[in-house]
Amino acid sequence: MSKKMSQDHKHWWLIFHLVFTAMWIGGGFTQLALILIVHFTASGELLYSAHSFMHVFDLALIIPGALGVVVTGIVLSVRTHWGLTKYYWILSKEGIALILIASGGVLNIWVQDAIQITAEERLDALHNPDYLHDRSMLFIFGACQLLLLLAVICISVKKPWGKRKSKRLPAPSTSR
Repeated sequence: MSKKMSQDHKHWWLIFHLVFTAMWIGGGFTQLALILIVHFTASGELLYSAHSFMHVFDLALIIPGALGVVVTGIVLSVRTHWGLTKYYWILSKEGIALILIASGGVLNIWVQDAIQITAEERLDALHNPDYLHDRSMLFIFGACQLLLLLAVICISVKKPWGKRKSKRLPAPSTSR
């Protein structure tokens, strides 16, 4: 099997990459909409339901989207001329993806806590300092994650910062 993929295969991998990107970003927008709902509701049932749906969208869109983006991104990088480390813009996308995936684990802790608190307390959760902290962190970190995802789109389109300079070692001398 050759290192480079055909143009047709590249197009299919790129389509899947974009579909997974849409899933991840769509999930991010959905999460942000749900956290805004819990900031403005006076219904205990809606508090619990919104946090529960945050978890469902995490499982259905965000996690598969993130994993799909990483896998398809690696395949596209390795099997095309882009490479994994040749360009600063690719390195920045990889770094942002790692940050987003790692911080997603922290967000999940706050979602799980919010689900548990609102399941037990419903509207009284609005008087629970632990819940209020979780809700605030979900909004702040969720918004930051969404901004980073949008930044990745801009980086993908603009491809700023250029190619990395290769540091080639001088060829060893064969003469004596």
